[in-house]
Amino acid sequence: MSTKISHISILIDDYDKAIEFYTKKLNFILLEDTFIDENKRWVKVAPNKLSEFSLLLAKASNEIQKSRIGNQTGGRVFLFMNTSDFETDYQNLKKNNIKIIREPKTESYGKVLVFEDCYGNLWDLIEPFENKTEKFYSTGIIKVVEKENVEKVIKALIELKQNTRIETGNITFEVQQSKENPSEFIIWECFENEIEFQNHLNSKHLKDFLDLGLIEFVKGYPAQNIG
Repeated sequence: MSTKISHISILIDDYDKAIEFYTKKLNFILLEDTFIDENKRWVKVAPNKLSEFSLLLAKASNEIQKSRIGNQTGGRVFLFMNTSDFETDYQNLKKNNIKIIREPKTESYGKVLVFEDCYGNLWDLIEPFENKTEKFYSTGIIKVVEKENVEKVIKALIELKQNTRIETGNITFEVQQSKENPSEFIIWECFENEIEFQNHLNSKHLKDFLDLGLIEFVKGYPAQNIG
């Protein structure tokens, strides 16, 4: 026997208004819009045609239902939408002036933000971390803003290295200074997985180092071993 949840009702005040929002601003597709009577339609929308789950746009028909529009969960996040391209979806929300309740944040499970739909329902937009068990490599190139602060930066980098190396998820953290340009440094990092790397990015010692305002990033990118 196989069972699944196929759709969930979301209370609305107007079918066309809701369809406009979900299809034009959230880029959902309209799966069905069937006329039932002069007051009721069977309307379903979903993120894409392959989605096994859809929203049933249900027009409130009495005062109790109308009072629940936009707040079916008592102020908690109501719906959770996963994405494989967080940044593109985030920019789409901003482009369409959709209210961001909580700005993007990195959690142990992935990137997440909270936004509000046209009725006030709260949504989580989440890009889950993939390959959680694979080692995560990162390379960063930084340069000293003011050349007279090179020695200060070296001292601060040594302290950052010491604190990073005792992180539970860190495997390697090495810093090299360019001989050609002593104001430029390359940071080689390896962590147990991407989650541990994100924990490092949120660490107090890294924040303290950046707050010194002595360096600027030239380039940073994830990497992988070959061979």
